[in-house]
Amino acid sequence: MNFHALIWKEPWLTPVVLNIRQVFKTTRIPSVGVSPDGKTLYYNPVFWKKLSAKEQIAVQIHEMLHIVYQHAERRKNREQARWNLACDMAINEQIRMAEYQLPEGAIEGENDTAENIYERIKTISFLTEGKSQKDAYIKAICADIEKNAEENVMAGDLLPYNADGTQCGPENEILNAIELSKQMAGAGTTTLSKLFSLQKGRADWKSILRHLVQSVVGADMDYLTYEFDEFGVCEDVLLRKPSAKICALVDESGSIDDYLYEEFCGELRSLSFLAEVYASGFTYRTELQPVPVKKYCRTMSGGTDVRPAYEQACKKDYDCIIVLTDGYLEFPSQEPIATIWVMPESKRRKMEVLV
Repeated sequence: MNFHALIWKEPWLTPVVLNIRQVFKTTRIPSVGVSPDGKTLYYNPVFWKKLSAKEQIAVQIHEMLHIVYQHAERRKNREQARWNLACDMAINEQIRMAEYQLPEGAIEGENDTAENIYERIKTISFLTEGKSQKDAYIKAICADIEKNAEENVMAGDLLPYNADGTQCGPENEILNAIELSKQMAGAGTTTLSKLFSLQKGRADWKSILRHLVQSVVGADMDYLTYEFDEFGVCEDVLLRKPSAKICALVDESGSIDDYLYEEFCGELRSLSFLAEVYASGFTYRTELQPVPVKKYCRTMSGGTDVRPAYEQACKKDYDCIIVLTDGYLEFPSQEPIATIWVMPESKRRKMEVLV
């Protein structure tokens, strides 16, 4: 495996390439793989010899983008094989748009974040007849993943283990190289460097809620930040907790349109089959009046101040608080309970606060 041609064509990837410490030949993987720490590459010599020079460059770029986009760290608790597939699709679309030649049989890409693609892949097993050829192909891959999950974890190129058997992510030296590559991409002149996006991963807000109530252990909180397509959301999500008890605070000022209100409450009603979900409206200096979400109905009155209701909810035994608001309000100075903020217009971002 020779990186000279890659560096010549995409110089902004040079810092990451130069921090590759080891390259191993192996037949244990079908094609090429990169370790979570970004220091080791593996390749199958039989696969590699079948590639043309142009295809070899595209494959090398593909692996470097896994490192630069920090896909191993962004996986969180997502299923390994499906996450690998989603990342491959996001990368391959950029490679295609940059007019590099991927090997025959490479999965077709999508112009979206890996997080969004992953959510679509999760539901694709329910596809019926009449869908696209690509969807049918993805469905077949998902069926294979279900059939032999352990084998397919190792079959992808985003490997779950480092050369020493650990699962740790990049060390400071590699992280510095990644940051330098990102900076160079911003000033880059190649098509691929211009396509590189520093935008944070996006995910559907409903999937965040579902992940919350599907979790099961522990009291630790994992503070994450997501940005959504149509919703501005800053959320602090509990890693795991049994029998989740959720309180939803709903802006009743009339600034939330009927469609979003019904969609939001409909999702909460669905979650009530998996957790205890209560809802309470808030206007100006509203007293917290939580009722089971199936009985909740907003009043459409008053201005908004979430702090009184929020502070009262924090004194209860809720595992999570979800706030639906237009974002034009004073946010609480502290969040002692994991909180998800759903703001439709994203006109004002919530300032992060510390517990």
